[in-house]
Amino acid sequence: LFGCNAPPPPPSAAPPISLVLNLKQFMEWVLDPAADAIWDSVKTVYTQAGTQEIKPQADEQWTELRNSAARLQEAGNLLMNEEHMRDNKEWSNRARALIAAAEKTRMAAEAKNVQALFDAGGELYQACSACHVKFAPRLSSSRSADRVAFSITKGLPAHP
Repeated sequence: LFGCNAPPPPPSAAPPISLVLNLKQFMEWVLDPAADAIWDSVKTVYTQAGTQEIKPQADEQWTELRNSAARLQEAGNLLMNEEHMRDNKEWSNRARALIAAAEKTRMAAEAKNVQALFDAGGELYQACSACHVKFAPRLSSSRSADRVAFSITKGLPAHP
């Protein structure tokens, strides 16, 4: 009798993921704020009043940076969803680069290592920029120039 029973049915497949946000919303509402939190966390600001070193110090700051990095890791996974895919191989490679950079960022935040966080933020910037060059060249050139110009001139007197 034991061998007469039919094998149990295979487990049902997981339901497909239905994304709520379009790609533009996803970038602006999810990915950009998480990346900006990391990029703004370690920097040197030069003004007429002097130099200010900005870095996370309180446990809450480190926790938020860890959380931002984790959001970026998961964002990379969501970018590989077929609803967001552009060119399957290149798009997936860029999303994986984001995940890898975000992993380094998360590990740096967990270790509370300012230099590692700064370095990982640079890798994160490169991952984002490389994707934008390929898939959003208009965005890549205008936003990068604006961000660099703002970072350099913030707090300095205007040139004649």
